[in-house]
Amino acid sequence: MVDTHVKRIGDKLGRTRESMGYTLQQLADIASVAPSTIQKIEAGTMSPSIAVMMKISRGLRKKISFFLDEEESDTEVSFVRKDERLSIGEREDTITIQKLTAELINPEMDAYVLILPPGSNSGDEALRHHGEELVYCIKGRITFTIDDEHYTLGPGDSLHFKSKLLHFYKNSGRSSTEIIIICSVPILAETIDILKSADRTENEKRSPSKWVI
Repeated sequence: MVDTHVKRIGDKLGRTRESMGYTLQQLADIASVAPSTIQKIEAGTMSPSIAVMMKISRGLRKKISFFLDEEESDTEVSFVRKDERLSIGEREDTITIQKLTAELINPEMDAYVLILPPGSNSGDEALRHHGEELVYCIKGRITFTIDDEHYTLGPGDSLHFKSKLLHFYKNSGRSSTEIIIICSVPILAETIDILKSADRTENEKRSPSKWVI
């Protein structure tokens, strides 16, 4: 059964790509994402990771929240109960991602709850994007590697860093880890050169084994 939120993301991605005149291959080249991955997301058969959606979003010059919100909002206050959180779905390694923020006019941040089973991590490549991130560990242990420096968080610990730094995270404990990640959102993403993925460095292509303890 196709997750309704995943299907909605895929539908919106397909409409946006076509309205901007991009073929699957053209968007794949711009975003540095395999065309088959984009095709699966659009078909609703693949739940994308935040890293993949971040690449696609900046390739289309959109905020990642654009694909999560049903429509543009004009509200200035939004209240979301726990059982009403938008779930982005589960990755193949069973990382659960839920969006804490909701529809708001001109949002300037995104916030997520991530539940990571032991050994799961942020993906095959180190992340790098505009803005800042604040991480708060609710339970378990998680290790962030930022520019080759390791930071292990336990319950109650927090980590604040510039997102332009290459970063990677992994559940470094023996039990499930739950964290909150708050990301600042650029208002005019198309003006931020660092979001352009065409000139990715070799360092950004490192495998997780080079980034974890």
